[in-house]
Amino acid sequence: MLICDAENEKAIARVFEAKKRTKFGPLTLAVPRIEDTEKYVGFPEGFGLPELKRIWPAEISFIFDLTYAFSPRMTMGANTVAVMYQRSCALNRLLAVFGRPVALTSANLSGQGNFVVTREKAIADVGGAVDAVLVNERDDECVDVEAEGVNPSNTIVDFTFERPYLVRDGAYPPSLLLPVIPDLVLDTDAYKAALAERLSVAL
Repeated sequence: MLICDAENEKAIARVFEAKKRTKFGPLTLAVPRIEDTEKYVGFPEGFGLPELKRIWPAEISFIFDLTYAFSPRMTMGANTVAVMYQRSCALNRLLAVFGRPVALTSANLSGQGNFVVTREKAIADVGGAVDAVLVNERDDECVDVEAEGVNPSNTIVDFTFERPYLVRDGAYPPSLLLPVIPDLVLDTDAYKAALAERLSVAL
C-alpha cells in the first residue's frame, strides 16, 4: 500500500504524483480506532458505531458521506470517502503509533487494473517516489493468494444511496454482512447503474 498523512495536503499530492494518477481515484481513509470514524463521516439511519463494531476489524471498506474538511484532492472533489479498519496487521500497528488516520491506495502506477501488487512490483513502480519502504516479514500476516485462491482486495459497501450497495465482492464474504445490513443490495451491476444515474444528474 502507498500511505500518507490524511491531513497533509502536500503528502496527498505526492501520492497522486507517485502513482501518476490522472483518472478519478480517491484515496481511502484508514482509522486507528473504530470510534474515530464518526469524526470524519456521517452515518446513515440504522447504521453506526455499534454496527461497525459487529463487523470491524475486517477486510471491508465502507463508503460514507464525508463530514470532515480533508483536502479536496484526497477525495478528488467527491463529498464521500471510503473508510477501513482491518484485522491485526502492519497497517494497524503503524496507525497505533501514528495516532491519526492515514490515506492510502495501492502501491502501483495508476491505470493497471485491479490485481495483487507484489513487493517487487510496488518498489519498481513507486519506490523511488516515497520517503520510506516498510516491509512486513511476518508469516502469519502474509497470504499466498494464488495458493489459497482468495481475493486480497477489500470488499466495499456504499452507504451514500437510499439503500446500501455492494460495490466490490472481495476478501470479506458479503453474506456475512446481511445479519447487520439486511437491506444490502448484493447486485454490483445495480450499483453501477445507480452510480451512473447519480453522475448523469450531477452533469
